[in-house]
Amino acid sequence: MRFALFAEVFAALTHPKRLEMIHYLGERQHTAGELTELTGLSKANVSQHLNVLKARGLVHCDKCGTFCHYRLTSPAVLETCEIVRKLILDQMDITTACRQQLAEVVPLRKTPS
Repeated sequence: MRFALFAEVFAALTHPKRLEMIHYLGERQHTAGELTELTGLSKANVSQHLNVLKARGLVHCDKCGTFCHYRLTSPAVLETCEIVRKLILDQMDITTACRQQLAEVVPLRKTPS
């Protein structure tokens, strides 16, 4: 059960536009209209992505009159994204180091027969 819950949260984080929305919501709360402008998505797409994030407990909606202001439910949402970003950078460093080592290897020369 625990791993299924983990998978559901990570599944919500798999879409690049949802990650972009999390980035903006990490700066401050936004309305759906603001997120539409920031992401370049249609209102319908923003709404669908926000529903996924809300269903997984990553985003909360505060109603204020006719507007809904969206915010992250916890700073841990951004911390999780930062951990993954560091993991990616570490992998890139390892790949770059391996490529550098490979480039430094002197190729074998074929000897004439």
